[in-house]
Amino acid sequence: MPINKKQLAQRLSTSLASFKLPATTVNQIADRVLVEGLEIRGINPCIYGICIDYFTDKLPQLAVDPKTQLKKWEVFPYGILEWDLFHVRAAYGVPELEGKGLVRGFEG
Repeated sequence: MPINKKQLAQRLSTSLASFKLPATTVNQIADRVLVEGLEIRGINPCIYGICIDYFTDKLPQLAVDPKTQLKKWEVFPYGILEWDLFHVRAAYGVPELEGKGLVRGFEG
């Protein structure tokens, strides 16, 4: 089920609570990571800043835009016999999280 920006900001706030980010920063992150057509199922801090697990039933297209600070993305077909679902892992840069002891790579 798709979520809106306000719901996403609440989830981000919970996921990033230990970093004590201001609400304006959390809202800016929500603007950058909300991608139309992709359902968010996971949010994790990572070495890049924030890593998002998306799912979609269509072959995903992520635009590389400097404003989003998209650092890395990977697509995995989720079905075995039919590629009816795709798992997309995307990493976004968040300068406010730099130097906070985040581990390298994607977390699951």
